[in-house]
Amino acid sequence: MRRFGIALIGFAALAVGGCVTVDEDARDAINALNSGNDAKAVEWSGELADKSHYSRNLGAVEAGRVNMLAGNYSVSEVRFRNAVDSAVDRSEAAPKMKASDLANTALASTVTDDRTRQYYLPPYEINLAIEYGIVVQALNGKVDDALVDARLAVYVQDTIAETYGADLAKDGEGGTATTRKVIDEQGKALEEMIAATRNSWENPVLWWLTGVLFEADGQVDMALQSYRKAAAIRPDNAVFKSDSARSEQQLALSPGKAKLVIVYEQGFVPRRESLKVLIPLYTGFTIDIPQYPENSFAYDNVSVSGSSNAPVAASPALDVRSLAARDLKEKLPGVIIRNVTRAAVQAGAQAAVNASGNDYAKIGVFAANLVVSALRRADTRSWVTLPVAQQVWRDGEMAPGVYDVAIHVNGRKTVARVPLAAGETRLLWLANTGGTLRGASASVGGRGSAPTDLNGKEINR
Repeated sequence: MRRFGIALIGFAALAVGGCVTVDEDARDAINALNSGNDAKAVEWSGELADKSHYSRNLGAVEAGRVNMLAGNYSVSEVRFRNAVDSAVDRSEAAPKMKASDLANTALASTVTDDRTRQYYLPPYEINLAIEYGIVVQALNGKVDDALVDARLAVYVQDTIAETYGADLAKDGEGGTATTRKVIDEQGKALEEMIAATRNSWENPVLWWLTGVLFEADGQVDMALQSYRKAAAIRPDNAVFKSDSARSEQQLALSPGKAKLVIVYEQGFVPRRESLKVLIPLYTGFTIDIPQYPENSFAYDNVSVSGSSNAPVAASPALDVRSLAARDLKEKLPGVIIRNVTRAAVQAGAQAAVNASGNDYAKIGVFAANLVVSALRRADTRSWVTLPVAQQVWRDGEMAPGVYDVAIHVNGRKTVARVPLAAGETRLLWLANTGGTLRGASASVGGRGSAPTDLNGKEINR
């Protein structure tokens, strides 16, 4: 028994030594997308959506995004619709946010592992699911459906802004001195990442995109409100600022002209890792919390040639990395309180057996507690196939015709063939993954041609 206990302690110590672990399946899926192995990533996301009990909501958005990158737009549309419907009851009159784990900062439970908790989409993921749902509906030629979801997006963003912040302020005050110390320490570690945003739920690209659709549909007042929101959130963005000022004057397209708008995405958002933190109050015990690894970030240098041969720079619009970090910071109080509570339960079991005077029992419980602490992992789940950032570009004075639009990214040039008709507003969606530019274009207003790939060929839907 004594030898067994010593061996168990040694094993636990080795496990504790491996402080940080990563989600290998998510890592492999990202590597597959970067290398062009879309089928492997599609299989991973499909299994997560269809076979996972606790992560099916996460699987829905992962499957939507992966199929979107793979060019399977019809499948992507269904996945995103399922994901949004899991969070929102759709209704033209009055859509309603479903009860969910949005705040997730309260104690809630002391289950053995946070990974055995149901995954609910946090606000930034809900908003991105709606954004992508709008884009893939347009790529499937369903502009009317995209307009319906544009109106839904207005409701969802306003609702989250009104209720979520209040919930965070209310739930974030709990905890003991020990938990507050750990919460504060881990929150400071995220300061650099969260600096680019003012909260975790405002998505200026989604606001701007709804404005583009509303304006193309002639809903000028709705467009104005959306453009204003985008510009207020990201006042340094030249496109948002210009569209907000222009819409206030209710300026329409010049007769016979067309508009091209571009959403450009780069890379993939960092993956969360599991970090073990020693709790001094319970000597020998650790808790497991999610963290982001230290990483540098810079927007890609992107410029586009539209009606002029001179490239015009795209405008940085959304730092998804910052949204994800803010979401993590908002979840940390609940994660830490739950884990410290578990450590207290373990410490109580140790104290009880120590009082019994049974040395073998002491060693057994101590070893078992070490093993549990060593093998437990933090809940590192988040939407990992999101881009790290988005930029936008617009030219509203383009003559009708077929354009070979030159996209310059960090000195490398890619050409996308885009058809434009008089009075049309056309969206070109671009995603830079692993040095490869993916994407397609679709009309979101006016009488334009069918959705096309980057070579100008009609998409087979």
